[in-house]
Amino acid sequence: MAKRWKKQEITYLKRYAEKKHVAELAERFRTNNDEVSRKLTELGLEAKDSATIRALPPDPQLGIFEKGLKALHQSKWREASKYFEKILQETGESDLAQSSRRYLGVCRQNLLKGGVNVEDPFLLAVYESNRGNYEEALALCSRGGRQSKDERFAYLAASVYSLTADLDKASKFLALAIELNPKNRIHAYHDSDFEALRDSSEYGHLFD
Repeated sequence: MAKRWKKQEITYLKRYAEKKHVAELAERFRTNNDEVSRKLTELGLEAKDSATIRALPPDPQLGIFEKGLKALHQSKWREASKYFEKILQETGESDLAQSSRRYLGVCRQNLLKGGVNVEDPFLLAVYESNRGNYEEALALCSRGGRQSKDERFAYLAASVYSLTADLDKASKFLALAIELNPKNRIHAYHDSDFEALRDSSEYGHLFD
């Protein structure tokens, strides 16, 4: 069923569309990317990433992302977390991954506030990283040697070390994450958390 756009929503689009990504607008208006894109076209507007989205082939991960948003809007925090975690593991599209990481943090925060028993240490580690609690995130990654045998924890540890400017350790764990799953090279190339590592002449080869 097509969304019925309210006057104030259209006013918001006209004022802020160019400063927002399509996914961000979809989340704000509790709808999907296609609805937002159609309305933007109708109004002769473009979002921040409209040109990029048009240039890309259809991404099956968008459907997973929209399911995650739907579950998020319904306060189904655990269900939404599973969708966003799946995207973080599989997608190489930067905006999608960054949005998923942010929404995953929201889910973890609400799960913890609600006194829910958090069973997935990876999701909890992502949550701690998102809130800037890097020491706890790294502790969760290293517990039981996870970061040395699980590509998810290796990748997350690498991103935290990159954010904290410990490039030697960041490169070590990113190399391991890539060894465990070559797709992580693509993820890291698009991930803003690795900006310091990408800009380093010593470690730039990890992204080639």
